[in-house]
Amino acid sequence: MRHAVSINKVFWLLLACSFALALTTAATAVWVTAKPFLMETHKRAVISRAKQEAARVYSILDPSASLTVFLASEPSLVSYVIGDVHHDDGFIDRLEGVVVPENVSEFFIFDFEGTPMSFHRVSSRTHSLETTSAVRDLAAEVLLTQQVTTRTVDRFRDAATRSQDILIAAPILNRGFVEGVLTSVLSVDLGQERTARGQIETLARIVNVNDAWSQHTAGESAITVPIGSTGLSLVLNSQSSLFQTIGQELVTKAILAVSAALLLPFGIFGWLGRQTILRPHAEVERSRNKLREQQKELSELAAIARKAEEAIVITDLDTRIVWHNPAFERISGHSADAIKGRLPADLLQGPDTDPQTRADIRAALAAREPISVELINYRSDEEEYWVRLSISTLFDDQGQAYGFMAISSDVSEQKHNEKNLIATTSAMEWQALHDELTGLPNRRCFNGTFDKLCAEYDASSPLAIIRIDLDHFKNVNDTMGHEAGDKVLCQVSQVLRDEISQDDIPVRIGGDEFIVLLGKNGTLKNAQKLAQNMLRRVSEPIEYEGKSLRVGASFGIASSECNLVATEELVRAADAALYIAKERGRNQVITYGAEEHKKVVAVRDTAELIRLGLERGEFVPFYQPQIDAKTHDVVGVEVLARWVQPDKAVIPPSGFLEVAEQLSMLTLLDRMVMKKALDNVAELERAGTPLPKVSFNVTAGRLSDPDLLVAIDERDFTKTKVSFEILESVFLDDQPEYLDFTLDLLREKGLLIEIDDFGSGHASMISLMRVRPDVLKIDQRLVYGAPQTQVCQNMVRSIIGIAESLQISVTAEGVETYMHADMMQSMGCATLQGFHFAEPMSFEDLKHYIAGTHRAQRQEV
Repeated sequence: MRHAVSINKVFWLLLACSFALALTTAATAVWVTAKPFLMETHKRAVISRAKQEAARVYSILDPSASLTVFLASEPSLVSYVIGDVHHDDGFIDRLEGVVVPENVSEFFIFDFEGTPMSFHRVSSRTHSLETTSAVRDLAAEVLLTQQVTTRTVDRFRDAATRSQDILIAAPILNRGFVEGVLTSVLSVDLGQERTARGQIETLARIVNVNDAWSQHTAGESAITVPIGSTGLSLVLNSQSSLFQTIGQELVTKAILAVSAALLLPFGIFGWLGRQTILRPHAEVERSRNKLREQQKELSELAAIARKAEEAIVITDLDTRIVWHNPAFERISGHSADAIKGRLPADLLQGPDTDPQTRADIRAALAAREPISVELINYRSDEEEYWVRLSISTLFDDQGQAYGFMAISSDVSEQKHNEKNLIATTSAMEWQALHDELTGLPNRRCFNGTFDKLCAEYDASSPLAIIRIDLDHFKNVNDTMGHEAGDKVLCQVSQVLRDEISQDDIPVRIGGDEFIVLLGKNGTLKNAQKLAQNMLRRVSEPIEYEGKSLRVGASFGIASSECNLVATEELVRAADAALYIAKERGRNQVITYGAEEHKKVVAVRDTAELIRLGLERGEFVPFYQPQIDAKTHDVVGVEVLARWVQPDKAVIPPSGFLEVAEQLSMLTLLDRMVMKKALDNVAELERAGTPLPKVSFNVTAGRLSDPDLLVAIDERDFTKTKVSFEILESVFLDDQPEYLDFTLDLLREKGLLIEIDDFGSGHASMISLMRVRPDVLKIDQRLVYGAPQTQVCQNMVRSIIGIAESLQISVTAEGVETYMHADMMQSMGCATLQGFHFAEPMSFEDLKHYIAGTHRAQRQEV
């Protein structure tokens, strides 16, 4: 008893010391980390505030800058600054007709020498002397740079509200020359923010990027954030005053919280430790008594089991043998000395014993549940034999488990007879239902199994299909031979066998096409995981005769969980997903989902309508005029395909070209549109209004179509030149030699060659010199961005320079505005095309357009 009291005192003393040490450590950790964490949190808050304030300022500057650029291009303002008119009433009228942002207070107009011409106030605000001086300086700078420029005035307009003036100046251009500057003045309010307790204060200021204030005055604590692409930055200064007090308060509260949190686990630990340390002897004695009772029960059972024909084994809870009957020695061949104290699994089981069955037995023993199985055991001479095994748990009178009883009988002869019967009856079926090369089930086997699963389908057991098609398998056969191809197919088949579960069915349906039918584990998630694993392994190199063979694979998955198609349609849905995988670049996994289903339905409906449209001749040519950059005369038209449906709806190419290509109807569609266009051009020539040139977009595949040259030879006009526009992407350095031959043949027939979308980055200078086109059509993305970005301007100039050096004419596509037209003409483009002159139009509209152009020309004469 005294010993127990001593142990009790030591235990509680150690527990108290541990509690004090844990509390001290926690307090130190909180003290060391709290203050830096708070300061870092404060810094992040200031950065977040700075970004929000910069975004707010940019939302004020962006519309004001857009308005300034827009007004600078106003014709009435251009006329005023160049002296065509002596007042700016037209500009004032235009200014009153637009919505001026409320932050804009004044507009200043300067001539080409930087001399103020007039200013207009649009709000009640007035500018300071510093603002006036800054406006003059900015106007002089813009006259030199010819760029839209944004500047800030250092002085605050209102110290109380911290309002700051921002200047936006845009050049006034006339035919590419700067004739003056339009400057707008706007005021941006920058406030200061404090918490309710006055603990945090932030001071904001807008500066130019290279402003000395931002570099020297802001200091290391300032946060600088760029304001969009304006060339300005927002500088935010932050101050903290009571963070140290807050940190100390936090540490104090944290220590109290840690103390409260530690009390419960230390209390529980103390109670459990007391029970464990002070009552060990009583627990040991109780265990001994329980063991004696169990041994008594085992003795009674042994008397009954000695005469049984089945092998009976009694084990403890650790599954070590404590008793066995004579039948166990006779069946297993092991002696009594070799049996007692051994684990049955170690004594009887071997390499061919089913691991899953062993796992099921372990799970049943752990759950104290009865189990009956059949498995392979091994006798003492290592001979295999089949047993039917039943295991149940032994319980004492208090319901506590104390061991297990296993009863087994030898069923080897029965298993042998069943095996022979199965082998005899299934040999021919196997050959009929399996692929001879890979040994996988074939299409016939798959169809039967799939039909059966569809008939027995239950929504609670999802069904999934994985459709597999090898990528670039033909290259292996063509370059390495069919034996190498067979090697690849066998390797892929082995990958399928390795990755699937025992309930899944891998199938080779022919060639390099496979299907995996997922059984009990046919969830969409399992199918996607399985497909990814197979994709990874199929992509690994295969060694063949000292060389590495590489193929990829595209996977399409369809699952009944998606509820998009009937179970009978899952194979077709997986095929559609596989097609999408190949369409998107191959070597990937695509799941048939709502988006794919919608696309399939849309493609199916569109395909049917395209077939009807071709039968009814609904595909017609539309024409977009091409204009001489200097005279603005029509020098040609580009033919664009349109689908005019029975309800007069006009569908652009994006609505049908892709589907027509999938249906192999693109060539038929091109022929129809070209035939109608050639007839239209002939009609114009007969009417006395011939077109100088007609251009057709032609694919690389269409160039090799013999009917193309036949159609051109049969054209019924002589005054209009025919030109073929071919995408820049066609002219790659590895194009076949027949392309050069085809182009030479077209030139011999008097046709022109144009490279469309030049500047998209496909063709090299070598391929350009090899093709020798007549016209380069600049990619409309470069033309559209030229007025706004210097990079696009440089690219356009470079293309024009290349064309001039090769004596090639240049056409600018995407001319949307007068500014585009003026800039492209000034850079040297010979021909312009875009919505600024005309949108694509029908033939009837084209005739009216040409007639109107001719009338205008006669009036000018």
